[in-house]
Amino acid sequence: MGNPTNAEVKLTIGKLIEVAYSQDKGMTTKIVMEKGPFKLTVDEGGNAELTGKAGIVRFSGSPTLEKIGIALNRMTVNFSGAENGDVTYTAGIRVRDGVGIAVHGTFNIVELITSCSGLLCQAARFLKGRNPALDAEMQQIMGY
Repeated sequence: MGNPTNAEVKLTIGKLIEVAYSQDKGMTTKIVMEKGPFKLTVDEGGNAELTGKAGIVRFSGSPTLEKIGIALNRMTVNFSGAENGDVTYTAGIRVRDGVGIAVHGTFNIVELITSCSGLLCQAARFLKGRNPALDAEMQQIMGY
């Protein structure tokens, strides 16, 4: 496995939010829609947590990381919300070969969550064999 590109990292962040949403739709929505910061962390075992003032969603990020080909030691993504649904994030990733990657960007969380009819609700069903059109839509939402 090579080192991930910025585009792969951004897509991975979006996919991990999808998985959190499919794990606990209600709590994930509360966390990402609240005013204030929230955080996504993933350890080397693929154990992931989405945390915020509203609570915590724990889930396995391993299938997502394996699919995209990222072997990491740790991933931390700090999000801060804005009034119109735009979320700014900064991600720090340390991959297994010791290389560190930092990525930042902005995406619209309302667009991500409300695309459930086509994107998020299909995430759980298509996690292992995703449709390229879904990945293209995710890339557009994530700003890449």
